[in-house]
Amino acid sequence: MRLVLALLAAGLLIFCLVLVVRFLDARAWRASLLAYRLGLPSGLKADDVAAWLTSVAAGTHAPPFGLVQPPPVALEVIGTSAGIVHVLYVPRGMDGAVLSGLRAALPGVRLEEAPELLCERRGWQVAAEGRLAGVARPLAWDRAERAAAGVLAALQPLHAGEEARVQWLFRGAGTPRPVRAASSSEVSSLLDLLDADQPLDGDALRAARLKQKEPLLLAVLRVGVTAPDQARRFAIFGRVWGALRALNAPGAVLVRRLLPSFVVASRLAGLRVPLTAWPVLANVRELSGLLGLPLGALALPGLARAVARQLPPAVHMPVHGTVLALSTYPGLTTRPLALTTSDRLRHSWIVGPTGTGKSTLLCNLIIQDISAGRGVVVLDPKGDLVGEVLTRVPEERHEDVLVIDPSQSDFPVGLNLLDIGWEEHVRELAVDHLTGVMANLWRSSWGPRTGDVIRNGLLTLTHTTAADGSPFTLVELPELLLNTAFRRFVTEQPTVPDSVCSFWMSYEQMSDGERAQVIGPSLNKLRSFTTRTALRLMLGQAHGVRLSEVFTERRVILVNLAKGSLGAETTALVGSLVMAGLWQATLARISVAPEHRHPVFVYLDEFQDFLRLNIDLADMLSLIRNSGHRVRDLQ
Repeated sequence: MRLVLALLAAGLLIFCLVLVVRFLDARAWRASLLAYRLGLPSGLKADDVAAWLTSVAAGTHAPPFGLVQPPPVALEVIGTSAGIVHVLYVPRGMDGAVLSGLRAALPGVRLEEAPELLCERRGWQVAAEGRLAGVARPLAWDRAERAAAGVLAALQPLHAGEEARVQWLFRGAGTPRPVRAASSSEVSSLLDLLDADQPLDGDALRAARLKQKEPLLLAVLRVGVTAPDQARRFAIFGRVWGALRALNAPGAVLVRRLLPSFVVASRLAGLRVPLTAWPVLANVRELSGLLGLPLGALALPGLARAVARQLPPAVHMPVHGTVLALSTYPGLTTRPLALTTSDRLRHSWIVGPTGTGKSTLLCNLIIQDISAGRGVVVLDPKGDLVGEVLTRVPEERHEDVLVIDPSQSDFPVGLNLLDIGWEEHVRELAVDHLTGVMANLWRSSWGPRTGDVIRNGLLTLTHTTAADGSPFTLVELPELLLNTAFRRFVTEQPTVPDSVCSFWMSYEQMSDGERAQVIGPSLNKLRSFTTRTALRLMLGQAHGVRLSEVFTERRVILVNLAKGSLGAETTALVGSLVMAGLWQATLARISVAPEHRHPVFVYLDEFQDFLRLNIDLADMLSLIRNSGHRVRDLQ
């Protein structure tokens, strides 16, 4: 008798020891969980889900009756008034294998780390845990797609303050012995398929083999519902639990365990792992219809689908240089995505709908270039980008910043596009660019006579000076055409090129009526510069910002072209003129030896609103790239 009691005590002690070890192991598993929000693509098939579950079964395989159970994987489908969310919980250390298997089986799935979901574990007022009654026969997995649609449909619509959650925990069940007709005990020994005294008929034998044909998983199913109204709680729970029974078949039925709601709610909140028996034994095809993953081209209210496949960063993509972003690919979230200087000299075009963060990305790139000591030009037709950059300029570069804001009439910053040096070729090229900009701005009313008048006038002003020796400006061109005394003062200077003298001789011989007819089309365009206060104050100053300093002095030039302050037409005028001056300064770099050139970056935000050049932007970028710049990497 004592021996029997001793054996019983020893067995009880071993059993308790096993439970304690498994409890501690389950608690460690819970503490190591990583949560991932799933973005599931359209067109998933039950075979795809089964393939992923097969990889999970292989990765969590363990022999039966082991002291320590292999760590399971958890999946929750959460329905709220905001929609349906799928969350995958993976223990740290297994995340690489589980997630790679998920991406391989479900192409297009997107994963986003969501650690907050591990903390947001509210109490559920109605909760139930399920078990599979009759593990000898398979569920009707041919109805998997309809069953999955039913589960998801039951989770919507929900009102504010309501939530329904379906939780699954699953791990590999091991590899069973083959089912043979010789003895029913061989089948029941592992799977508890049938009572030992019942013979195996042909139908039961086929069902048992069909059940074991696919990899088996041990699982736990829990459903929790919370809602302000009791009737509403039971109604939501009823439709969710009813949808989960869609795969029931003769001899295989999903039923509710006889456990109080508060016990199941506690297990649901804590993601509790069973310490002894797992209530559900199902193969991967059965579970593919029960997990609540959207199969087929399912479209339901509140169910978001992934629209783009998530790709890992390319191995050869730089991690040093100008950082565009940090990778969002799970497991590589700290890896920078960067571009080298040589890559950036091939130009970048950022395209996206309004509000997607284009200006934020530009601001981050601008600040990195400023911090690296580069020359930078920013043209901003909204004004917000320039303001954001100014708040983030490093202190050591404050003296290099020049802000051009035509709307600030109290302290206007000058920009004389005719003050570009004394070389004959440079001045003629500048006139060509200005004339081309005007022709592009007013292409519908631009004719040969208008171009002739404006070009000869600009050539004259670029080769002469005012009485105090200062250069003329674009604003003085109408005065040159209308004021006889001023015109004589200018044209009688010895520096006037011979190529324009014949034009002025013909101009002086005209009658007032003929002269008015010739210059009329030109004046109505030039008045766009002289009648707008912002333009007149900026363009009418003999000295001001030299755009070439962005190359020679590595200046940071910020041009605020806010349409709300200037108007759309003034914004287009100023932006086009600044770009013309910048383009001229860029071409002038040909005189600098290639080894002495350094990179300068120009940022054009919403450039389609103001860019009016006589050269196509793509051609301009190609010419800049092909001008033989050799850049020493400054990073």
